[in-house]
Amino acid sequence: MKTNIMFCLAVSTAVLLSCNKHRQPTYEVGQEAFGGIVIKLDASGEHGVVVAKEDQVTKSTGNNYNESLSIVNSYSEGGAGWRLPSKDELLAVYSMKASLGYFHSWHYWTSTKNGSQNYTVHFGTGTSNCYCNGNSNFCSRAVKDF
Repeated sequence: MKTNIMFCLAVSTAVLLSCNKHRQPTYEVGQEAFGGIVIKLDASGEHGVVVAKEDQVTKSTGNNYNESLSIVNSYSEGGAGWRLPSKDELLAVYSMKASLGYFHSWHYWTSTKNGSQNYTVHFGTGTSNCYCNGNSNFCSRAVKDF
C-alpha cells in the first residue's frame, strides 16, 4: 500500500512539473518584452499590448497620417506586427509616459477615426483631439499585440 501511494505521488509530481514547462510566461505592466514595454495585459498575464521604446515619427520629421501609418507598420524591433495605437491605448501610454522614455510635447497619431477625422493625443496636455484630415504633421509611437 505504501508503495502504491509513493508511486502515485511520484507520477502526480511528474505530471505537474511537465505541465509547468509548457505554460506561457506571464508578464507585468512596465516590463520589457517583444521589442517594447508592456502597457496592457489580459487576465492571464500572457497576452497584451507593448509600446515601442522610442518614437517612429518625431516632431522634427513630422509626417502626415498616411506616411506615419506606413512608417509604423514597417517598424520591426522585436518582430513584425507594429501598428498605430487606438485612442484608448495612446491615452494609457500618456498616463504612463514618465516611465516609458521621452515623448515630445506634441500631438501623436492614433488609429481611431470618427468618420474621416483622425484622433490625436497631445502629450503636453493629454487631451485627445479630432482633426478633419490626416494632412497635419504629428508624431507616432507604435504598439503591437502579443
